[in-house]
Amino acid sequence: MAFTNTVVLFALIPSLLMLLLPIALFILLQVVLCQKSRKLGLILPILTLLLSLLLVLSFATLQRVGGSSLVVTDGQGNVIQEEYTEPEPITLGDVGAVAGVFLVSNIPTVVFGGIWLYYKNRRDFKDDLKKMKIEDLE
Repeated sequence: MAFTNTVVLFALIPSLLMLLLPIALFILLQVVLCQKSRKLGLILPILTLLLSLLLVLSFATLQRVGGSSLVVTDGQGNVIQEEYTEPEPITLGDVGAVAGVFLVSNIPTVVFGGIWLYYKNRRDFKDDLKKMKIEDLE
């Protein structure tokens, strides 16, 4: 029993590293971009917002695809009967699923936006301190 726990532990550590390393690198990239410029720091939040909107739109589109058509032919290929069923109406569950996908897919946007706000406020505070020092010298 102890042997299997050890094997699972050794398999879990590389898996976690492979999952957390890209996340840490993106956060580091966001910090570097925010330190360079305010506008550069907005690149990753805007990209993740656009990607989440694309994901939500594709998910919502797939939710609406539901109509089907049935064509019955005879042995010579002549159409005997053709039926088309309308897709089901949008339910509250569909709206909740789309809202859930939107919220979950915007977690990186919130994280990157929070990092950007931290560095923006920090830069504004330093600028205000410089202005106060200049005013005190006059």
